[in-house]
Amino acid sequence: MAAALVHREPGWRLPRRSALARRYNVSLTEIDAALDDLARRSLVRRLADGQLYRASPADYWIPVEGAAGLGTRLDPMGGAIACQTRHVSRREAPQDVAWALRLPSGALIQVVRCVWVSEGEPAAVSTAYLNGPLADEDTEPDQETDQAFSSFGSVLSALPAAAVSVEMSPPQPSIARSLRLSPGQPVITVTVRFDDAATGEPAGLTVVMLKPELFRIAIDTTEAPVGT
Repeated sequence: MAAALVHREPGWRLPRRSALARRYNVSLTEIDAALDDLARRSLVRRLADGQLYRASPADYWIPVEGAAGLGTRLDPMGGAIACQTRHVSRREAPQDVAWALRLPSGALIQVVRCVWVSEGEPAAVSTAYLNGPLADEDTEPDQETDQAFSSFGSVLSALPAAAVSVEMSPPQPSIARSLRLSPGQPVITVTVRFDDAATGEPAGLTVVMLKPELFRIAIDTTEAPVGT
């Protein structure tokens, strides 16, 4: 079941327990035990009404930013990263993104997807989900251009990060194709949530998938003031 979930998009709804039991030729008790294990491993998300969905990094957070002087830094290890393609659209927020940004189901949101290259080869794919003021600051939707709009460093620094998640796992097939990865090859996935400084409400979410050999994730520490 875990291997099958890897190839599903975040937010994909799992079949009923009885259907899963028939598919894998096991009892409902065994299915329940497997689902409990998948939930502990953050592969599935269980709603209060019992529905199960494929989880994503947007569903769980490692609260690094601002915690005891910690901060994260994405280091391209000296490589020059440029935006190859950029596509802006306005569409319904995926279910996992709607959860993370506290939006109602079916809410429209601005989506900015970029493919980044290093020396002509795909290096990363970033997808920004912008709500409220952050969406108003970007360009009009339904546009596509191959001109860079900012540096790669700005992808994760639109605002001070409120929460960060980092994981390494095989990506969805569409991302694997964009990055020209072999089947099963993992990527580093960094998910950052930005909050509106005025209201404290989530205002944006950025998901960046990186080729592991081209980047490293550093966690920086700052010395605490004397007497704290």
